[in-house]
Amino acid sequence: MSESMNFKEINKEQFDMYFYGRSPYLKTFSQEIRWFKYEDNGIAILSTIVFCNIDKDFNAIVLGRDLNKKFRAINVLASFESMDELLHHLNNCIPKMLSQHYNGTFMQGDESREPFSLFLSKVPKEKRNIYIKMLLEDPTHFPAYIVLEELAYWFKDPDGIFIRDFHSESFNSRLFELYLNAVFYELDFEMNREYNQPDFLLSKFGEEISVEAVSIAETEDPLERKVVDEQQMDELREHVLKVMPFKFARSLLKKSRHRPEPAKVHYWELEHTKNKPFIIAMQDYSKRMSMAFSSEALHSYLYGIDIESGASIEQHTDKNRTIKSNFFATEQNNHISAVLLTTQATVPKFNRMGILAGVEANGFKIYVNGVKTDDNANPHPFSADVSDPNYNEPWCTAAYMYHNPNAVHPVDFRLFPNIIHVFQKNDHFEQLVPRNYITQSTTLVLKTK
Repeated sequence: MSESMNFKEINKEQFDMYFYGRSPYLKTFSQEIRWFKYEDNGIAILSTIVFCNIDKDFNAIVLGRDLNKKFRAINVLASFESMDELLHHLNNCIPKMLSQHYNGTFMQGDESREPFSLFLSKVPKEKRNIYIKMLLEDPTHFPAYIVLEELAYWFKDPDGIFIRDFHSESFNSRLFELYLNAVFYELDFEMNREYNQPDFLLSKFGEEISVEAVSIAETEDPLERKVVDEQQMDELREHVLKVMPFKFARSLLKKSRHRPEPAKVHYWELEHTKNKPFIIAMQDYSKRMSMAFSSEALHSYLYGIDIESGASIEQHTDKNRTIKSNFFATEQNNHISAVLLTTQATVPKFNRMGILAGVEANGFKIYVNGVKTDDNANPHPFSADVSDPNYNEPWCTAAYMYHNPNAVHPVDFRLFPNIIHVFQKNDHFEQLVPRNYITQSTTLVLKTK
Protein backbone atom coordinates (compact mmCIF):
# COMPACT_ATOMS: atom_id res chain seq x y z
CA MET A 1 0.00 0.00 0.00
CA SER A 2 1.53 3.34 -1.06
CA GLU A 3 1.68 6.37 1.21
CA SER A 4 -0.72 8.20 -1.12
CA MET A 5 -3.41 5.61 -0.39
CA ASN A 6 -3.27 6.12 3.37
CA PHE A 7 -5.56 8.17 5.52
CA LYS A 8 -4.02 11.36 6.88
CA GLU A 9 -4.67 12.17 10.52
CA ILE A 10 -6.53 15.43 11.18
CA ASN A 11 -7.69 17.21 14.31
CA LYS A 12 -11.17 16.88 15.76
CA GLU A 13 -11.99 20.48 14.79
CA GLN A 14 -11.47 19.70 11.11
CA PHE A 15 -13.55 16.52 11.32
CA ASP A 16 -16.31 18.42 13.12
CA MET A 17 -16.37 21.09 10.41
CA TYR A 18 -17.50 18.42 7.94
CA PHE A 19 -19.67 16.22 10.12
CA TYR A 20 -22.79 17.26 12.06
CA GLY A 21 -24.45 13.86 12.20
CA ARG A 22 -23.40 12.33 15.52
CA SER A 23 -26.03 10.77 17.72
CA PRO A 24 -25.60 11.97 21.33
CA TYR A 25 -26.49 8.43 22.42
CA LEU A 26 -23.11 7.11 21.19
CA LYS A 27 -21.29 9.17 23.82
CA THR A 28 -22.92 7.13 26.58
CA PHE A 29 -20.87 4.02 25.78
CA SER A 30 -18.05 5.05 23.42
CA GLN A 31 -15.59 7.83 22.65
CA GLU A 32 -13.95 9.09 19.49
CA ILE A 33 -10.18 9.15 19.90
CA ARG A 34 -8.66 9.85 16.44
CA TRP A 35 -9.80 11.39 13.15
CA PHE A 36 -8.63 10.91 9.56
CA LYS A 37 -9.16 12.18 6.02
CA TYR A 38 -8.28 10.81 2.59
CA GLU A 39 -8.58 13.10 -0.42
CA ASP A 40 -7.67 12.61 -4.06
CA ASN A 41 -9.05 14.00 -7.33
CA GLY A 42 -11.93 15.76 -5.60
CA ILE A 43 -13.03 12.67 -3.67
CA ALA A 44 -12.94 13.00 0.12
CA ILE A 45 -13.38 10.23 2.69
CA LEU A 46 -13.38 10.75 6.45
CA SER A 47 -12.91 8.27 9.26
CA THR A 48 -13.02 8.31 13.03
CA ILE A 49 -11.65 5.73 15.45
CA VAL A 50 -14.13 4.91 18.20
CA PHE A 51 -13.23 3.11 21.41
CA CYS A 52 -16.08 1.12 22.94
CA ASN A 53 -16.13 1.48 26.72
CA ILE A 54 -18.20 -1.69 27.10
CA ASP A 55 -16.29 -4.17 24.92
CA LYS A 56 -12.94 -2.38 25.28
CA ASP A 57 -12.22 -2.62 21.55
CA PHE A 58 -11.40 -0.28 18.66
CA ASN A 59 -13.76 0.49 15.79
CA ALA A 60 -13.62 2.70 12.70
CA ILE A 61 -16.46 4.50 10.95
CA VAL A 62 -15.78 5.56 7.35
CA LEU A 63 -17.79 8.42 5.86
CA GLY A 64 -18.27 9.77 2.34
CA ARG A 65 -20.40 12.54 0.89
CA ASP A 66 -23.95 11.56 -0.07
CA LEU A 67 -25.83 13.22 -2.94
CA ASN A 68 -26.67 16.12 -0.58
CA LYS A 69 -22.93 16.56 0.16
CA LYS A 70 -23.31 15.45 3.77
CA PHE A 71 -20.67 13.05 5.10
CA ARG A 72 -22.41 9.82 6.12
CA ALA A 73 -21.31 6.31 7.00
CA ILE A 74 -20.26 4.12 4.05
CA ASN A 75 -18.32 1.45 5.95
CA VAL A 76 -17.72 0.21 9.50
CA LEU A 77 -14.73 -1.77 10.74
CA ALA A 78 -15.62 -3.28 14.10
CA SER A 79 -14.15 -5.06 17.11
CA PHE A 80 -10.37 -4.76 16.77
CA GLU A 81 -8.22 -5.39 19.83
CA SER A 82 -5.28 -3.47 18.39
CA MET A 83 -5.26 0.11 17.14
CA ASP A 84 -2.43 -0.69 14.70
CA GLU A 85 -4.32 -3.60 13.21
CA LEU A 86 -7.42 -1.44 12.76
CA LEU A 87 -5.42 1.31 11.04
CA HIS A 88 -3.90 -1.25 8.68
CA HIS A 89 -7.35 -2.51 7.65
CA LEU A 90 -8.65 1.05 7.44
CA ASN A 91 -6.03 2.03 4.88
CA ASN A 92 -6.54 -1.22 2.95
CA CYS A 93 -10.25 -0.45 2.52
CA ILE A 94 -9.60 2.79 0.60
CA PRO A 95 -9.57 1.22 -2.91
CA LYS A 96 -12.86 -0.55 -2.20
CA MET A 97 -14.43 2.68 -0.97
CA LEU A 98 -13.21 4.60 -4.02
CA SER A 99 -14.74 2.02 -6.33
CA GLN A 100 -18.19 2.86 -4.93
CA HIS A 101 -18.27 6.60 -5.58
CA TYR A 102 -20.07 8.40 -8.39
CA ASN A 103 -18.74 11.88 -9.15
CA GLY A 104 -17.24 11.98 -5.66
CA THR A 105 -20.46 11.02 -3.86
CA PHE A 106 -21.72 7.82 -2.23
CA MET A 107 -25.45 7.46 -2.73
CA GLN A 108 -27.49 6.54 0.36
CA GLY A 109 -30.90 6.33 -1.32
CA ASP A 110 -32.76 8.75 0.95
CA GLU A 111 -31.34 12.07 -0.19
CA SER A 112 -33.44 15.10 -1.07
CA ARG A 113 -33.60 16.38 -4.63
CA GLU A 114 -30.56 18.63 -4.30
CA PRO A 115 -28.07 19.74 -1.62
CA PHE A 116 -28.72 22.79 0.52
CA SER A 117 -26.10 24.96 -1.17
CA LEU A 118 -25.96 28.15 0.87
CA PHE A 119 -24.01 30.20 -1.66
CA LEU A 120 -26.07 29.30 -4.72
CA SER A 121 -28.84 31.84 -5.05
CA LYS A 122 -31.08 33.39 -7.67
CA VAL A 123 -30.84 36.78 -5.94
CA PRO A 124 -29.42 39.24 -8.53
CA LYS A 125 -25.84 40.27 -7.84
CA GLU A 126 -26.78 43.92 -7.38
CA LYS A 127 -29.29 42.97 -4.63
CA ARG A 128 -26.93 40.79 -2.60
CA ASN A 129 -25.98 42.08 0.82
CA ILE A 130 -22.46 43.25 1.63
CA TYR A 131 -21.72 40.19 3.78
CA ILE A 132 -22.34 37.78 0.90
CA LYS A 133 -20.02 39.83 -1.26
CA MET A 134 -17.37 39.71 1.47
CA LEU A 135 -17.68 35.94 1.87
CA LEU A 136 -17.53 35.32 -1.87
CA GLU A 137 -14.85 37.83 -2.82
CA ASP A 138 -12.63 38.66 0.17
CA PRO A 139 -10.03 35.94 0.99
CA THR A 140 -9.96 37.23 4.57
CA HIS A 141 -13.33 35.52 5.05
CA PHE A 142 -12.54 32.28 3.22
CA PRO A 143 -12.42 30.18 6.43
CA ALA A 144 -15.91 31.42 7.36
CA TYR A 145 -17.14 30.64 3.85
CA ILE A 146 -16.01 27.01 4.12
CA VAL A 147 -17.49 26.52 7.60
CA LEU A 148 -20.83 28.03 6.57
CA GLU A 149 -20.99 25.94 3.41
CA GLU A 150 -20.37 22.67 5.27
CA LEU A 151 -22.74 23.50 8.13
CA ALA A 152 -25.52 24.40 5.71
CA TYR A 153 -25.47 20.95 4.09
CA TRP A 154 -26.89 19.65 7.40
CA PHE A 155 -29.40 22.46 7.83
CA LYS A 156 -33.12 22.06 7.25
CA ASP A 157 -35.16 24.91 5.77
CA PRO A 158 -38.88 24.38 6.46
CA ASP A 159 -39.86 27.75 4.90
CA GLY A 160 -37.99 27.33 1.60
CA ILE A 161 -36.77 30.95 1.68
CA PHE A 162 -33.65 30.68 3.86
CA ILE A 163 -31.05 31.04 1.09
CA ARG A 164 -32.90 33.97 -0.47
CA ASP A 165 -32.98 35.74 2.90
CA PHE A 166 -29.32 34.94 3.54
CA HIS A 167 -28.33 36.67 0.30
CA SER A 168 -30.61 39.67 0.64
CA GLU A 169 -31.88 41.73 3.57
CA SER A 170 -32.00 39.10 6.34
CA PHE A 171 -28.39 37.92 6.41
CA ASN A 172 -27.84 38.45 10.13
CA SER A 173 -31.03 36.71 11.25
CA ARG A 174 -30.24 33.71 9.06
CA LEU A 175 -26.60 33.65 10.20
CA PHE A 176 -27.94 33.59 13.75
CA GLU A 177 -30.01 30.48 12.99
CA LEU A 178 -26.98 28.72 11.52
CA TYR A 179 -24.96 29.63 14.59
CA LEU A 180 -27.67 28.32 16.93
CA ASN A 181 -27.74 25.10 14.91
CA ALA A 182 -24.00 24.65 15.54
CA VAL A 183 -24.35 25.51 19.24
CA PHE A 184 -27.27 23.16 19.89
CA TYR A 185 -25.48 20.35 18.05
CA GLU A 186 -22.36 20.94 20.14
CA LEU A 187 -24.50 20.79 23.30
CA ASP A 188 -25.72 17.31 22.25
CA PHE A 189 -29.29 18.24 21.45
CA GLU A 190 -31.22 16.42 18.78
CA MET A 191 -32.92 19.04 16.60
CA ASN A 192 -36.26 18.90 14.85
CA ARG A 193 -36.70 21.59 12.19
CA GLU A 194 -39.66 20.06 10.41
CA TYR A 195 -42.02 22.75 11.71
CA ASN A 196 -42.29 26.33 10.45
CA GLN A 197 -42.66 27.63 14.01
CA PRO A 198 -40.84 27.95 16.27
CA ASP A 199 -37.33 27.78 14.79
CA PHE A 200 -36.03 24.80 16.81
CA LEU A 201 -37.52 21.89 18.68
CA LEU A 202 -34.74 20.43 20.85
CA SER A 203 -34.63 17.13 22.70
CA LYS A 204 -32.18 15.64 25.18
CA PHE A 205 -32.56 12.97 27.87
CA GLY A 206 -36.28 12.76 27.15
CA GLU A 207 -36.83 16.50 27.60
CA GLU A 208 -38.15 18.68 24.77
CA ILE A 209 -37.64 22.43 24.51
CA SER A 210 -38.81 24.83 21.79
CA VAL A 211 -36.73 27.84 20.75
CA GLU A 212 -37.63 30.89 18.68
CA ALA A 213 -34.77 33.06 17.40
CA VAL A 214 -34.84 36.83 16.99
CA SER A 215 -32.03 39.23 16.14
CA ILE A 216 -31.68 42.95 16.85
CA ALA A 217 -31.30 44.65 13.48
CA GLU A 218 -28.13 46.37 12.36
CA THR A 219 -28.20 50.18 12.39
CA GLU A 220 -24.68 50.93 11.07
CA ASP A 221 -22.97 50.59 7.72
CA PRO A 222 -20.75 47.49 8.14
CA LEU A 223 -18.14 49.04 5.83
CA GLU A 224 -17.85 52.28 7.79
CA ARG A 225 -14.41 52.47 9.38
CA LYS A 226 -14.35 53.61 12.99
CA VAL A 227 -11.51 54.33 15.37
CA VAL A 228 -12.20 52.68 18.70
CA ASP A 229 -11.26 55.53 21.02
CA GLU A 230 -12.59 56.86 24.30
CA GLN A 231 -15.35 58.82 22.58
CA GLN A 232 -16.55 55.75 20.66
CA MET A 233 -16.60 53.69 23.85
CA ASP A 234 -18.60 56.41 25.63
CA GLU A 235 -21.11 56.44 22.78
CA LEU A 236 -21.31 52.65 22.88
CA ARG A 237 -21.89 52.73 26.62
CA GLU A 238 -24.70 55.25 26.17
CA HIS A 239 -26.21 53.04 23.47
CA VAL A 240 -26.19 50.01 25.78
CA LEU A 241 -27.53 51.92 28.78
CA LYS A 242 -30.26 53.91 27.07
CA VAL A 243 -31.16 52.38 23.70
CA MET A 244 -30.71 48.64 24.06
CA PRO A 245 -33.47 48.09 26.68
CA PHE A 246 -35.92 49.50 24.12
CA LYS A 247 -34.58 47.31 21.33
CA PHE A 248 -34.73 44.17 23.46
CA ALA A 249 -38.23 45.09 24.63
CA ARG A 250 -39.51 45.61 21.09
CA SER A 251 -38.27 42.20 19.94
CA LEU A 252 -39.34 40.28 23.04
CA LEU A 253 -42.81 41.80 23.19
CA LYS A 254 -43.34 41.12 19.50
CA LYS A 255 -42.43 37.44 19.93
CA SER A 256 -44.44 37.04 23.13
CA ARG A 257 -47.57 38.43 21.47
CA HIS A 258 -47.16 36.82 18.06
CA ARG A 259 -49.70 34.20 16.95
CA PRO A 260 -48.22 32.72 13.75
CA GLU A 261 -50.27 31.35 10.87
CA PRO A 262 -52.01 29.03 10.32
CA ALA A 263 -52.86 28.03 13.90
CA LYS A 264 -52.97 31.65 15.16
CA VAL A 265 -51.89 30.66 18.67
CA HIS A 266 -48.81 31.58 20.70
CA TYR A 267 -45.62 29.65 20.03
CA TRP A 268 -46.01 27.70 23.28
CA GLU A 269 -49.61 26.74 22.45
CA LEU A 270 -48.81 24.82 19.26
CA GLU A 271 -49.51 21.08 19.32
CA HIS A 272 -45.79 20.22 19.21
CA THR A 273 -44.78 22.77 21.88
CA LYS A 274 -47.55 22.46 24.48
CA ASN A 275 -46.48 21.85 28.09
CA LYS A 276 -42.79 22.25 27.23
CA PRO A 277 -40.27 24.96 28.08
CA PHE A 278 -40.13 27.75 25.52
CA ILE A 279 -37.01 29.89 25.02
CA ILE A 280 -36.48 33.06 23.03
CA ALA A 281 -32.92 33.24 21.67
CA MET A 282 -31.49 36.69 20.87
CA GLN A 283 -28.43 38.22 19.21
CA ASP A 284 -27.66 41.94 19.11
CA TYR A 285 -26.35 43.29 15.77
CA SER A 286 -27.37 46.91 16.36
CA LYS A 287 -23.89 48.47 16.59
CA ARG A 288 -20.37 47.28 16.15
CA MET A 289 -19.17 45.79 19.45
CA SER A 290 -22.48 46.47 21.21
CA MET A 291 -23.12 42.73 21.37
CA ALA A 292 -20.12 42.39 23.70
CA PHE A 293 -21.79 44.60 26.32
CA SER A 294 -25.55 44.45 25.74
CA SER A 295 -26.05 41.56 28.19
CA GLU A 296 -26.24 44.26 30.88
CA ALA A 297 -29.16 45.92 29.11
CA LEU A 298 -31.04 42.65 28.67
CA HIS A 299 -30.51 41.72 32.32
CA SER A 300 -31.83 45.15 33.31
CA TYR A 301 -34.96 44.91 31.18
CA LEU A 302 -35.83 41.30 32.03
CA TYR A 303 -35.59 41.72 35.82
CA GLY A 304 -36.24 45.46 36.33
CA ILE A 305 -32.77 46.27 37.65
CA ASP A 306 -30.79 49.47 37.06
CA ILE A 307 -27.57 48.65 35.20
CA GLU A 308 -25.32 50.98 37.17
CA SER A 309 -26.76 50.96 40.71
CA GLY A 310 -28.40 47.54 40.86
CA ALA A 311 -31.56 49.10 42.34
CA SER A 312 -35.03 47.98 41.30
CA ILE A 313 -36.68 50.09 38.58
CA GLU A 314 -40.16 50.19 37.08
CA GLN A 315 -39.34 51.70 33.71
CA HIS A 316 -36.61 52.63 31.24
CA THR A 317 -36.28 56.15 29.92
CA ASP A 318 -34.49 57.47 26.85
CA LYS A 319 -35.07 61.11 25.91
CA ASN A 320 -38.86 61.47 25.52
CA ARG A 321 -39.83 57.82 25.57
CA THR A 322 -40.38 55.27 28.33
CA ILE A 323 -41.13 51.56 28.57
CA LYS A 324 -42.13 49.33 31.43
CA SER A 325 -39.27 47.26 32.86
CA ASN A 326 -39.19 43.78 34.48
CA PHE A 327 -40.39 41.68 31.54
CA PHE A 328 -40.41 38.47 33.58
CA ALA A 329 -42.72 39.98 36.22
CA THR A 330 -45.61 40.29 33.76
CA GLU A 331 -47.96 37.32 34.09
CA GLN A 332 -48.57 37.00 30.34
CA ASN A 333 -44.83 36.28 29.91
CA ASN A 334 -44.80 33.31 32.29
CA HIS A 335 -44.77 30.89 29.36
CA ILE A 336 -41.40 32.25 28.26
CA SER A 337 -39.18 29.97 30.30
CA ALA A 338 -35.91 31.77 29.60
CA VAL A 339 -34.16 34.18 27.26
CA LEU A 340 -30.92 33.00 25.68
CA LEU A 341 -28.54 35.77 24.62
CA THR A 342 -25.67 34.88 22.33
CA THR A 343 -22.96 37.36 21.39
CA GLN A 344 -20.89 35.37 18.89
CA ALA A 345 -23.17 34.76 15.89
CA THR A 346 -20.85 36.70 13.59
CA VAL A 347 -18.71 36.19 10.52
CA PRO A 348 -15.52 36.67 12.61
CA LYS A 349 -16.62 33.76 14.85
CA PHE A 350 -17.13 31.53 11.81
CA ASN A 351 -13.72 32.67 10.58
CA ARG A 352 -12.11 31.60 13.85
CA MET A 353 -13.80 28.20 13.72
CA GLY A 354 -12.51 27.75 10.16
CA ILE A 355 -8.94 28.55 11.21
CA LEU A 356 -9.21 26.06 14.09
CA ALA A 357 -10.40 23.44 11.58
CA GLY A 358 -7.29 23.92 9.48
CA VAL A 359 -8.68 26.06 6.67
CA GLU A 360 -5.73 27.96 5.22
CA ALA A 361 -5.67 31.69 5.87
CA ASN A 362 -3.21 32.96 3.28
CA GLY A 363 -2.10 36.55 3.66
CA PHE A 364 -3.53 37.32 7.08
CA LYS A 365 -3.46 36.34 10.75
CA ILE A 366 -6.43 36.20 13.09
CA TYR A 367 -6.15 37.02 16.78
CA VAL A 368 -8.77 36.87 19.51
CA ASN A 369 -8.83 38.79 22.76
CA GLY A 370 -11.33 39.20 25.53
CA VAL A 371 -12.17 37.72 28.93
CA LYS A 372 -11.93 34.06 29.93
CA THR A 373 -12.50 32.30 33.24
CA ASP A 374 -9.86 30.14 34.91
CA ASP A 375 -10.13 26.76 36.66
CA ASN A 376 -12.01 28.46 39.50
CA ALA A 377 -14.38 30.35 37.14
CA ASN A 378 -12.67 33.67 37.91
CA PRO A 379 -12.48 36.03 34.90
CA HIS A 380 -9.18 37.24 33.42
CA PRO A 381 -8.17 39.05 30.22
CA PHE A 382 -6.82 36.78 27.50
CA SER A 383 -5.48 37.02 23.96
CA ALA A 384 -4.41 34.34 21.49
CA ASP A 385 -3.31 33.61 17.95
CA VAL A 386 -6.19 31.52 16.59
CA SER A 387 -3.78 29.55 14.38
CA ASP A 388 -1.72 28.47 17.42
CA PRO A 389 -2.03 24.63 17.62
CA ASN A 390 -2.52 24.93 21.38
CA TYR A 391 -5.50 27.28 21.07
CA ASN A 392 -9.06 26.04 20.86
CA GLU A 393 -12.55 27.34 21.47
CA PRO A 394 -16.01 25.78 21.13
CA TRP A 395 -18.97 27.18 19.26
CA CYS A 396 -20.76 28.05 22.47
CA THR A 397 -18.92 30.99 24.02
CA ALA A 398 -20.11 34.24 25.62
CA ALA A 399 -23.72 32.99 25.85
CA TYR A 400 -26.12 33.90 28.66
CA MET A 401 -29.37 32.22 29.69
CA TYR A 402 -31.67 34.36 31.81
CA HIS A 403 -34.19 32.16 33.63
CA ASN A 404 -37.71 33.37 34.27
CA PRO A 405 -38.41 33.04 38.02
CA ASN A 406 -42.13 32.80 37.26
CA ALA A 407 -41.91 30.30 34.41
CA VAL A 408 -44.78 27.84 34.02
CA HIS A 409 -42.31 25.35 32.54
CA PRO A 410 -38.79 26.13 33.82
CA VAL A 411 -35.68 25.16 31.86
CA ASP A 412 -33.35 22.63 33.46
CA PHE A 413 -30.01 24.48 33.33
CA ARG A 414 -28.14 21.14 33.29
CA LEU A 415 -29.31 20.63 29.71
CA PHE A 416 -27.28 23.68 28.68
CA PRO A 417 -23.70 23.32 29.92
CA ASN A 418 -21.07 25.84 28.80
CA ILE A 419 -23.53 28.72 29.12
CA ILE A 420 -23.68 31.41 31.80
CA HIS A 421 -26.95 30.89 33.69
CA VAL A 422 -28.62 33.75 35.54
CA PHE A 423 -31.27 33.17 38.22
CA GLN A 424 -33.29 35.60 40.31
CA LYS A 425 -33.51 34.34 43.90
CA ASN A 426 -35.85 36.54 45.94
CA ASP A 427 -33.84 39.72 46.52
CA HIS A 428 -30.59 38.69 44.81
CA PHE A 429 -29.20 37.07 41.68
CA GLU A 430 -27.11 33.96 41.22
CA GLN A 431 -24.89 33.18 38.26
CA LEU A 432 -23.48 29.84 37.21
CA VAL A 433 -20.33 30.58 35.22
CA PRO A 434 -18.43 27.71 33.55
CA ARG A 435 -14.74 27.14 34.15
CA ASN A 436 -12.27 27.99 31.38
CA TYR A 437 -15.04 29.78 29.51
CA ILE A 438 -14.82 32.75 27.14
CA THR A 439 -17.27 35.34 28.48
CA GLN A 440 -16.38 38.06 26.00
CA SER A 441 -14.25 38.21 22.85
CA THR A 442 -13.40 40.27 19.80
CA THR A 443 -11.47 39.34 16.67
CA LEU A 444 -8.50 41.17 15.17
CA VAL A 445 -7.44 40.48 11.56
CA LEU A 446 -3.95 41.52 10.45
CA LYS A 447 -2.77 41.23 6.86
CA THR A 448 0.66 39.65 6.53
CA LYS A 449 1.28 40.43 2.86
